[in-house]
Amino acid sequence: MKAAKLLAVLVALLLAAGVPAGAVTNGNGDLIATFDGSLSPTALPRESLAPVGVHVAGSFRSASGDSDHLPQLRRIVVAINRGGRLFDRGLPVCRSRQIQPSTEAEARRVCGDGLIGSGHVTVQVRIPSQLPFKVRAKLLVFNGPRQNGQKLIFAEAYARNPPGTFLLTFRVDRRSGTYGTVLSTTLPRRTRNWAYLTHFDMTLRRTYTYRERERSFVSASCPAPAGFNRIVFPFAKATYGFANGQSLSLSEAAVCRVASE
Repeated sequence: MKAAKLLAVLVALLLAAGVPAGAVTNGNGDLIATFDGSLSPTALPRESLAPVGVHVAGSFRSASGDSDHLPQLRRIVVAINRGGRLFDRGLPVCRSRQIQPSTEAEARRVCGDGLIGSGHVTVQVRIPSQLPFKVRAKLLVFNGPRQNGQKLIFAEAYARNPPGTFLLTFRVDRRSGTYGTVLSTTLPRRTRNWAYLTHFDMTLRRTYTYRERERSFVSASCPAPAGFNRIVFPFAKATYGFANGQSLSLSEAAVCRVASE
């Protein structure tokens, strides 16, 4: 039996025995980071692609409880299993200048046709002469253009109280190996003197019609081997980079089952 097939059989057996689900955790010194990823729906065709939603989330805390001294998160890289596919042909494109700066309502009005997801971020605001305080902001995720041949996704963070906004620009790469789709973003320079992210979550999900066919921004199949109708597979990997030079990586598995064939 080939190694790849043997691995698939083994993980399917592990699933049958019961595998705990939930966020994965990694730490370095006082810094603890988590990552969680999931796919919806989990019942998918074995061979062909079907529309799905992809959810990713991460959080950052201090083991000692002293969050005021957490290093600043500067970079997020999320790599998704190569079985997932992004498709944006015929989907309206949003330009960064259209939504930065803007309120949530203005962004929806201007770029609503290019909306591909949503989420949240929690930011600890550190301003000189003030005590740190936390702000929870909503994310609206928009289909961006291609820049120098590279696909862009824009995630606008907008907080109501106090009002404020900033834009996370995700660059999309296709790579070989287990994780074929890589989304990466860097904290905007203008926010680096005050914004310390302690949580993010983002769900990508959008179906639309193009050339009289229903399309999905994200599609996937369930790669269960013949004879098995469920499988655990390596779903996503996150790498976090911090201003102090620290870097943490975490990998998350997901479960899928084969839809009725």
